[in-house]
Amino acid sequence: MTTLPVLIIAGAGGLGREVAGYALDAIAAGRIRAELRGFLDDTDTDPTTFGLPFPVLGRIDDYRPAANERVVVAVGSPNDRMAVVGRLQRHGARFVSIIHPLAWVAQPSRLEEGCIVAPFATVGMSAHIGPHCLINTHVGIGHDVRLGAGSVLSPHAVVNGGACLGERVLVGSGAVITPRRTIGDGARISAGSVIQSDVAAGLTLWGNPARPLPKG
Repeated sequence: MTTLPVLIIAGAGGLGREVAGYALDAIAAGRIRAELRGFLDDTDTDPTTFGLPFPVLGRIDDYRPAANERVVVAVGSPNDRMAVVGRLQRHGARFVSIIHPLAWVAQPSRLEEGCIVAPFATVGMSAHIGPHCLINTHVGIGHDVRLGAGSVLSPHAVVNGGACLGERVLVGSGAVITPRRTIGDGARISAGSVIQSDVAAGLTLWGNPARPLPKG
């Protein structure tokens, strides 16, 4: 009898509970072969109080992976997300991507390990999604898009064809990145903004057309 791989979610907050639902749907649809075991979390959050039959198994730094275990990180902030990835990697964790059965991922396209693709998201032809990206509900990613490690696309964000986003980029809900734009590492695009030109690393932009957020 073949033993199923064990799936563990790092992060037991609201996003973690959503990802648990995505994982269960993907398992039921035969998209992944795994058994969801529970969560890792550093807080006192208890997912069982929300009706989920999956407990917190321990704290992140205490986790020691077994050979048949795979982890997906359910943390919404790009920087915090990649920090958790690094902590898990130091102990040899291995990662898996979760693609909800109601998402559409074109072939050919490429998703690296540890990604989450939520319901009704689309990933276009020849897109390359780097490791540990979060693609939320109703996100649209066009053809030939490049998305760097740890980037997070919030619900209803649109990244048009040929755009290139660096690592740890946050795109807010309903924001639009027009075709062939380049967004630097660590940039933040506020909800509803429209990006019509390239964005330097580390900037926060807002508005239509988007402009740098005033300091102070």
